[in-house]
Amino acid sequence: MNLLLILLPIFLNWVHCDKVADILFSTNLEELHNEPIHFDKPLPAWLKGTMMRNGVGRFEIGGRKYTNALDGFAKLASWRFTGNGSAYYSTRMVYSDSYNESLATNDIAPYLMLDEVDPPFDIVKELESFKNGPDNMDVNIFNFGGKNIDFVIVSDYWNLYTIDPYSLVTLKGVHPPVPNTAAGLDQAIVLGSAHPLPEYGTDNYLTFVSAATPIPGQKSKLILTRTKSSSVREPIASIEVDKASYMHSFAVTEHYAVLFAVPFYVNPLGMLKNFRPLDAFEWVSTDVTKLYVVNLKTGEVKTLKTENMFFLHIANAYESDLFNDELIIDVCSFKDTGGLHEMGMNRLHDPVQRANSSIPILKRYTLNLSSGEVNVHTFESKNSSMAFVNAFDFPTINEKYRSKKYCYTYGIAYNYNHKDFLDMALIKKDFCSGKDKTYIHAGHYLAEPYFIPTPGGSQEDDGILVLPVLDITTSSTNFTIFNASDLTPMNSAKLPHNLPFGTHGRFFDYIY
Repeated sequence: MNLLLILLPIFLNWVHCDKVADILFSTNLEELHNEPIHFDKPLPAWLKGTMMRNGVGRFEIGGRKYTNALDGFAKLASWRFTGNGSAYYSTRMVYSDSYNESLATNDIAPYLMLDEVDPPFDIVKELESFKNGPDNMDVNIFNFGGKNIDFVIVSDYWNLYTIDPYSLVTLKGVHPPVPNTAAGLDQAIVLGSAHPLPEYGTDNYLTFVSAATPIPGQKSKLILTRTKSSSVREPIASIEVDKASYMHSFAVTEHYAVLFAVPFYVNPLGMLKNFRPLDAFEWVSTDVTKLYVVNLKTGEVKTLKTENMFFLHIANAYESDLFNDELIIDVCSFKDTGGLHEMGMNRLHDPVQRANSSIPILKRYTLNLSSGEVNVHTFESKNSSMAFVNAFDFPTINEKYRSKKYCYTYGIAYNYNHKDFLDMALIKKDFCSGKDKTYIHAGHYLAEPYFIPTPGGSQEDDGILVLPVLDITTSSTNFTIFNASDLTPMNSAKLPHNLPFGTHGRFFDYIY
């Protein structure tokens, strides 16, 4: 009887999480435009603009399906706030070349993807996928070139698509030229960043391109660029490397950009195994991580070294106000690349595998540019039952504090209880006072939060967090507003349907 009492909650949790997986990783083809949604309480009078999110919407076409959730066809969603208390919801598939071709043939078109399809492509289609390259931009969304110039959707590849921010209509695919590359290198495996960052004090964004050559004896290149528009890239620094590293994001301070070249290397010849990007990478657990620090004004590059590590997201970076030539960077780090395989569809529907998911560790890297030393600091929770406040990912901050000294970052702790990857907690990490806060609600499953500051707010955490929340008890998704100061839910609106898994997004206060 005692054993039954122990096992029953575990079983019920698995059942709940299996239902969550069925909703988050199932196709939703419904498209809506300016559908009114109604919140429980009046909206803040100052809330005016549009929250836009990227993500996935379709996992199969015809008789073929994806085996990795991140390969799913991209779908956009937006929540428009008019400033008069009204709110409108829109969602639309991204009509990329690969999606249009798939629709026309009623089959998944052969383009480069993370993992294989089921049933797998034959050798002819595998070769065709390698030739066509990547085309699915399902990770993030930005406005390049200033207000209302170029709204773009991006992934970890160099190419992108432009969209209309009001209708979410897909406009065109863009393949920016790769700057400072020798003949043939621009035809190599060309990776970019899904997280371009604003250049301090300008309307520009910074990003990088990692061009990995398959030609023996030829160096690969890592190039930091200044983004002027969807197609214009201005090179800042070009770094020749023996092995090109995969990097999902990077760090920017007022005067520097820092590229964390982790020992997860691009191996172009490995692609020839199965024509899958996951086969084109090599994790070397004995190598250090190289930090390329680029002076944004001069293009000068300094190379530092730190521990063997992997990461996807960086919370923020800034220059020390106490010591010259010292940079502070907060990273959601991992011990290895195991987490990259956790988005496999079979794994996501297996409670045993979900329970063994990789756990991130929040670390602070302090770089001394004069001595070349790198100090690594881990954080301890004052409350042992809240250790997961230092084990979160998908960090977001008050963007007014981007590249500045700051106190707060927010994020999601997956598998916070070490029982299931889909058990989630909303986190507020307080670097200054240590007064961390969490939000946990049984049956609530959270997307990435985004911070919207209160106009004229005097404190860094004056504002709200907005995010979709799946309530499995009602099998409905609610767009929810949290108080960013104490993480209490303030308001919510039920959406017309459930949303599949989302990735990243941002709020544009000039789109309404």
